[in-house]
Amino acid sequence: MRPPISRAGLAIGLGFLALAGVIASDTARMQVPPTYARVGPQAFPFAIAAGLALIGAYLAWSSWARAARREIVSEDQPTDWHSLGVIVLGLLLYWLLLKSLGFILVSAGLFIIVAVAFGSRRYLRDATVGIVLAAVAYFGFTRMLGLQLPAGVLANIM
Repeated sequence: MRPPISRAGLAIGLGFLALAGVIASDTARMQVPPTYARVGPQAFPFAIAAGLALIGAYLAWSSWARAARREIVSEDQPTDWHSLGVIVLGLLLYWLLLKSLGFILVSAGLFIIVAVAFGSRRYLRDATVGIVLAAVAYFGFTRMLGLQLPAGVLANIM
């Protein structure tokens, strides 16, 4: 007897494939000046599209796979609305505070909020990891890629 098809997994997998198609299509139509070398502004979006396509294909395939090949997760499990609400609240705070506090502080704050929503109670460790990851991302985007992210209250320090 064939195990039930995971409708949620299939929908997510097909959604990832569709998103990959949209990104690849838009990237292919991007006008790139001939002054760029081999690696231009299209490389990163194409890599993202390929990654989304691989993940989507795997999710869609695994939704059809036999039970021996995939973990059966009961879709009857109750939703943890409290954790979901905490994460949504964190995203809302991120959106509201990004310009005033800056990328590093709000990203670290969101990291802590999501960790707490998932059950972590090691606040100092979460704050340290969040600040380090946010700072690495901030300096990677601003210094290495030349993109501007809001510095917020840390603007005079950086």
